[in-house]
Order: sequence, then C-alpha cells, then structure tokens
Amino acid sequence: MPDRFATLLSCIDGRVQRPLDEWVRRHLDVDYLDTITEPGPEAVLATTGEAGLDALLDKVRISQRAHGSATLVVAGHSDCAGNPVSVAEHHRQLRTGLSRLAARLPGTRILAVHAGTCGHRCWAPELVAEVTPPTTGS
Repeated sequence: MPDRFATLLSCIDGRVQRPLDEWVRRHLDVDYLDTITEPGPEAVLATTGEAGLDALLDKVRISQRAHGSATLVVAGHSDCAGNPVSVAEHHRQLRTGLSRLAARLPGTRILAVHAGTCGHRCWAPELVAEVTPPTTGS
C-alpha cells in the first residue's frame, strides 16, 4: 500500500504543531503530513495579493506532486502573535482563504481548522469549513 500524505499549512507557533499534527492524522487517517508554516496563515490567505498566494501554492503543489497529497488543511489558532484577532475573525479569514484556494486547487479537498485553547498547554483543533472543488474539466 502506498504511503498516504496530507498537507498542512499552519502557523509557525510551536505550541500548536503537535495538536494539529495529531488531529490531521486522526481525522484524515494519513501516514505522513507535509507541513508548511507561515505566521498567521489564515490572514495571509485571506488578504495577500496574487504573488503571495502563488508563493504558498507553489509549496502546496510540491507536496501534491512529490507525495500525492490530495488534501490540504489550513489551520489558525487562538493567541496567535502573527494574527492577534478574535476567534470569529480567525474563522472568517479561514473561510475566505478556503474560497480563494478552492478556485486554484481543483480536485483538492481543503479543510479549515482552528485550534482554540482548552487549558494550560492544551489546544483543541476544530473543523471550521471544508470544500472539495471539482477536478478540472468536470
């Protein structure tokens, strides 16, 4: 059986890396997770210009080509130094980013996840939205 990969675009904050990794592996039943980090990635996806978006997508496409990843998880989190906004705003940005990505990643399952705090050193990832754009030519 071939290795199963997913791709995670998440914040650089080390506090959320393990909880997000565990959540993705558990919910998607994958063997490996290619991780791309960016401070406040949901804000970047929601607001960056085309050149910035293309730079992130180039990284996602490497994972897709090299490892056959057909799923992208975009994750934000509470208490983010790179994107210090309310939980509601994180969710809005995640949904906006998902819309922008869906048009550029045909056939890719895209999930938006937010990791909220649940106590000292505790993070609880939750699914905010999901989309699977049709494949090209469908």
